[in-house]
Amino acid sequence: MNRKSIIILSLVASLMFTGGCNASTPSALIKSPKILESQVKKEDINAIAKRFLPNKSKLVDVSKIATEKPVIKVDLDNDKKDEIIGFFDIPESFEKGFVVIKEKDGKWNKIYEYKSQGNNILKSEFIDLYGNGKKTLLFGNLISTLAGVNYNLFTVNDGEMNKVDLGSWNKMEILNASLENDKKGFVFAGWKVYGPDKSYGIDLIRFDGGKFTYAKDLYPEYFKNVVKYYKDTMGKDSKDVTLWYFLADSQVKSNMYNDALNSIKKGIDATNDKKGTFKAFDDAQFNLLKAQSLNGLKKYDEAKNVLEDIAAKQLKKLQANNNDMNDEKVLANIYLEISKSYYNLKKDEKGMEYHEKYLNVIKTLENKEYFKHELVKGDVE
Repeated sequence: MNRKSIIILSLVASLMFTGGCNASTPSALIKSPKILESQVKKEDINAIAKRFLPNKSKLVDVSKIATEKPVIKVDLDNDKKDEIIGFFDIPESFEKGFVVIKEKDGKWNKIYEYKSQGNNILKSEFIDLYGNGKKTLLFGNLISTLAGVNYNLFTVNDGEMNKVDLGSWNKMEILNASLENDKKGFVFAGWKVYGPDKSYGIDLIRFDGGKFTYAKDLYPEYFKNVVKYYKDTMGKDSKDVTLWYFLADSQVKSNMYNDALNSIKKGIDATNDKKGTFKAFDDAQFNLLKAQSLNGLKKYDEAKNVLEDIAAKQLKKLQANNNDMNDEKVLANIYLEISKSYYNLKKDEKGMEYHEKYLNVIKTLENKEYFKHELVKGDVE
């Protein structure tokens, strides 16, 4: 061995001894991948939620919930501690729902479970309904494209879950999410499919924490957008009776009375045209809209004459149809509008007479449970 080789070997040995036992082996150099804190939390809450799901259920697939989050943490009751909410699917019974899981003394416990028939969870949104920091869950379970979505509000009060049924709608738009905001209450626009012609019955509904009413003070602003929807949907020469009716109705609610009168005329023409389609509304309903427009234009005498004529015809129709409840409701609305005409003509006695007739028909309908499945009960003015 030459002198150069001896020097190199000596240097290598020196380095090994000075490094001592700290020399790394190949296996020691391999390090475990770091797991992000967010990943740990996500895995933990998923595992916790799975323990409390009902039998034959699984966490809902991300494609079946609008937020793409099957499990979330949120402080529902404003106690500064997050609860876990797990959204689940029971394929066997075509049900979807959620469980609420709360931690106490180091243990997780299920405090609430809700399920209903549905294909997709289209809404799982949190709002401050009562203005006190508590979170209210707005939950929407899609039944079908035609049947729409079942909507409910869920709020924890005194350790108990309070559920408020908002009905079934094909479309829902939240206009005001808090009971504390300008005293308007919780207000939403509900759109319900009326026919295969892109027509919808639309209601603006207010919840004040106890009961539901129609938010008529918000009609003029909101229904201007509905007018635009119908104008974009139909042509000028449409023969679709239903579309003309809902366009005219939207124009009345928007205080666009002259435009409504024009749409009403075209709607009545389509009703009497053999080529007219979807004739779900008759002359009495169009003429009621006409009278509402005339009252809006302060043509009270003209409105009164139209209304008294259709009231007489509607009574005859009811006798022929053996008191059909939908026809009774139309008659009630006619009586209400006549009372408004008389009151505006300063003929209070006649106005009161027709208002009493209106109330009597409404009472009859209530006794027949006509409003049983309606969110707004009775619609009495």
